[in-house]
Amino acid sequence: MNIPNYIKNNLLLKVTSANTIVVFIRMIFSVITQKVLAILIGAEGIALVGNLKNVTSFFDQFSILGISNGLVKYISEFRGNKKKINELFSTAIVFEATASVVSFVILFFWSNSLNNIIFGENSNYVYIFKVLAFVIPFMGMNRFLFSVLNGISAYKLYSKIAFGAIILSTLLIVILTLNDGLNGSLLAICLIPLVQFFSYLVFISKKIRAYFNFKNISFKLSFKNELLSYSFMTVIVVISINVADVLIRNLIIENVSVNEAGYWTALGSISKNYMQFLVAIFSLYILPQYAKINNSFDFRKEVIKIYKLLLPIFAIGLLLVYFFRDILIEILFTEDFLSMSVLFKWQLLGDFVKLTALVLSYQFIAKRQISNFVFTELLSVIMFYVFSNCFIHSYNTEGIVLAHFVRYVIYLVVVLFILRHNFIGKNRVL
Repeated sequence: MNIPNYIKNNLLLKVTSANTIVVFIRMIFSVITQKVLAILIGAEGIALVGNLKNVTSFFDQFSILGISNGLVKYISEFRGNKKKINELFSTAIVFEATASVVSFVILFFWSNSLNNIIFGENSNYVYIFKVLAFVIPFMGMNRFLFSVLNGISAYKLYSKIAFGAIILSTLLIVILTLNDGLNGSLLAICLIPLVQFFSYLVFISKKIRAYFNFKNISFKLSFKNELLSYSFMTVIVVISINVADVLIRNLIIENVSVNEAGYWTALGSISKNYMQFLVAIFSLYILPQYAKINNSFDFRKEVIKIYKLLLPIFAIGLLLVYFFRDILIEILFTEDFLSMSVLFKWQLLGDFVKLTALVLSYQFIAKRQISNFVFTELLSVIMFYVFSNCFIHSYNTEGIVLAHFVRYVIYLVVVLFILRHNFIGKNRVL
């Protein structure tokens, strides 16, 4: 085998290599951020920051009515057809404007209620939601531009943007937290989309003009029906995931302690850092590739290729995290967080099974199989909450990560059953 040519012609390997560098840089700057938060606001503050991140995570998707995966699919399909691309982008801009108005009303005028739900009735962070209300349009534009990069598999450009956003976001969090403690941390979380938007403006303007002529915006909804199905899938699932996280964090506070809730949130931040290795690969490579595949034989070949590359790398990474977990905790946080060491085993096993399942379930998104996607995702969220309630009384916070593992084992079995005809039998049209 000619190794240089193999690497040069293997898009998955090139995307993975570029994304590994991004994740490595992200992890380095995450060390700085997590250390500052652990020292200055402690486990209790990290728990509150976790709740706000769940809110921003939802609005990040809702800011474009949850159509980002749909945009990736159709940009990938029509990237050579400027007429279709302009119609698609025009529809997306209408969706984004609608979402911005709805989000502003919710965040600005219901800020008191949101404060009580997210932070507790004794807290006073109403202003955080009012600030976030004005940031939503930038979230929507970020999602739109991110989808364009994914649809055209511009992984090198994505890496440059990610570098800029990571560095600026870290500086923002550190400076505001040093200046105003927990208030500064919460404000920084709200303002990060502005930093990301600036990074997009610096790097992507020429690329966008090559695909989209702003003079041709018609504000027509030519792709309304195609994108609404993705909107329904994403919004329902994102709401359920983030609501479940807040409920489970509150469950830990009520049954164990607020510090334990902070430790679980801290573990989640570590998990999200290494799972970032996968996020870009799914969007930049897997979703566009699945969208092009139209028979079960090619799907099987693609899944095997993805597994052969990703699973060994991910398994080695998780083993390193597990064996060096105490060192990692001391680097990222403080000695006060060492009690979270017992949580790693089930979290890491759950994340490995999660990757195995997601490689398969992204077929639901690529082929717009709405009922399969919504059913499996909601089942996963409901199982997580139910198992967490069952296990927490016997295993305390460790019961939460055990629930995380058990729900993804069942999730994988369910996905395999739904997609069984894609792996067994004759070649089928997808």
